[in-house]
Amino acid sequence: MQRIIDFVVKNKEYIGLTALVIISFSIISIGNVNKIGGFRTVVVGSIGWFQELFTWIPNPGALRNENRALRELNLQLSSDVSKMRHSLIENKKLRDLLAFKDKTPNKLITADVVGNSNIEMRNYITIDKGSAEGISQGMCVRTDAGLVGTIVSVSNDFSLVEIILNRMTKISSKLERNRVNGVVSWDGGEYLVMKNIPESFDIQVGDVLLTSEYVNRYPKDIPIGKIEEVVRDRSSLFMKIRIKPFVDFSSLEQVFVIVELPDPERIKIIQDMEMKLQARKK
Repeated sequence: MQRIIDFVVKNKEYIGLTALVIISFSIISIGNVNKIGGFRTVVVGSIGWFQELFTWIPNPGALRNENRALRELNLQLSSDVSKMRHSLIENKKLRDLLAFKDKTPNKLITADVVGNSNIEMRNYITIDKGSAEGISQGMCVRTDAGLVGTIVSVSNDFSLVEIILNRMTKISSKLERNRVNGVVSWDGGEYLVMKNIPESFDIQVGDVLLTSEYVNRYPKDIPIGKIEEVVRDRSSLFMKIRIKPFVDFSSLEQVFVIVELPDPERIKIIQDMEMKLQARKK
């Protein structure tokens, strides 16, 4: 039955034409004008009724074409919406970065993250600016949110950044609220930790940590992260503090390089002391 309906729908113009031709020849053979007029009325009415009878039958070919066109339109609209959403996010990020760059007193170089790597529990990112832009080894890297790391290697067009999620991380830090000092290190996961803080110190969940003036590797007062957990060790008089970094390293795309090198005199004093200690051990 379905095949018959499909055949009628696909060929209804030809079937109608054939029927009209047959009717025309029949009328001509009758030769009576009065009969022709009456018969013509009957034929026209019959054809109208026939067309109305089959108007409910869908045209599979037309439906397929319509569905294909709707799917293509839906795909195009979905792609346009995705592009608009991405553009809005990118515009917001760029506005935030530009606003931060205008507010900070440091000279900054904006760079894009183009790669990341891990070598023996040391995490690195690669940025698309190098010595040609004025970047040197030892410069600090941050975002508008907080501290990222330090430049450890530079080529003409690229730089390698050792981020703070690193087993060698040792950051002299202070609480923004009360200036309590401590040393921040990496716990091997997504958190930083601060150990050996006496229980008598006023440390609270939600406190913000900044780089302190005691560290020469990073400029002071750069946000590091927020305290999420304070664990008191019953076997000792110290606390273990877990810190969530402000920088989301899993989605890091743009950074700022602070065009400022550590004080060479301070570095030399520390290096001289390390050399003296090594000489004594020998």
